[in-house]
Amino acid sequence: MGKVKTLALLYDRPAYSTREWITGRIVVELTDQTEVKALKIHAKGQEFVRWVEGHGGANSSQSRVYTQQLRHFQHKCLLIGTDSSDEVTVLQEGIHEYPFSLVLPPTPPLPSSFKGTYGHVSYWMTAKLHRPLKLRIKTKEPFTVYNQVDINTPRLLEPHTAANEKTICCWCCASGPISLKAEVERMGYVAGESIKIFVEIENHSSRKVVPKAAIVKTIIFHAKTKKKTLSEVIIKTKGEPVLAGQKDSRNSMMLEIPELIPTLMNCSIIQMDYSIQVTVDIPRSMGLTVDLPIVIGTIPLHSYGGPASDFNNQYGMNYSNVNHGFPEGSAVEAGFQAANKSLGYYT
Repeated sequence: MGKVKTLALLYDRPAYSTREWITGRIVVELTDQTEVKALKIHAKGQEFVRWVEGHGGANSSQSRVYTQQLRHFQHKCLLIGTDSSDEVTVLQEGIHEYPFSLVLPPTPPLPSSFKGTYGHVSYWMTAKLHRPLKLRIKTKEPFTVYNQVDINTPRLLEPHTAANEKTICCWCCASGPISLKAEVERMGYVAGESIKIFVEIENHSSRKVVPKAAIVKTIIFHAKTKKKTLSEVIIKTKGEPVLAGQKDSRNSMMLEIPELIPTLMNCSIIQMDYSIQVTVDIPRSMGLTVDLPIVIGTIPLHSYGGPASDFNNQYGMNYSNVNHGFPEGSAVEAGFQAANKSLGYYT
């Protein structure tokens, strides 16, 4: 790196929300007097999805690559120099620090940082040091963006119900129908809460059936007209059996929500949702299923009456390996790593 021993990008905090100011400093460590044309920072945020379908890998003629990218924001700033001037700034030997600050766009709210199998929502900043007649030096660091998801919104406080019915065929005879009705008290929850699921089953068949419930996470990656869907059962339980010819309107099940990533809002090409999937397990037949969409939030239910923001206005929609650029033995490296550890930066 010549006379530049270290170029480091340090944030004051590892995570920020929409409308907040990202603050930090660029640290330049020099071993000798150095001429500098410019010191630039460039912040970006984007969604990106990519997957391969077919055989033989991405380079095979039998395969097709699906990809799409959407930029949410970018910000450029000069800390030293100008774009149009050839003038240089002479920096003396030692450590130089240059503070920076930029505000995240207030509208529309940015989606939270996310990393999935076939895509991600990423935010990062790059610092570039330009010197006369020499290669530029750069370093790149990610930062996390998070959105507060308030479950105290009118839409998320409403109960939600779903129903379905099925008739079982047994050889040439049709059994009586089985009907399922499931309800949850509200649509919004936070990790650590228990969801009580009310189930009503009318079993006019000749078989004993068993109700089951699960929290299911579904992620959909969109690339133009194509999409890739992944589903995962987070936690499950089962209720009491309902015998042939019986009706049970008192059956209920409980699901405790583990630590989960909040529902992903304001994303255009990545969708991550949660639902309660209630199934009546029927021997020797496909089960009868209903889905109850839920939202996993970050702000818990108020224990007293208070203002609640409108869900659509708040969220707008209805529905990372980094090279620090440090040489070994740098005077700044130890301090930067210690800051990363204490603040929880990506390593």
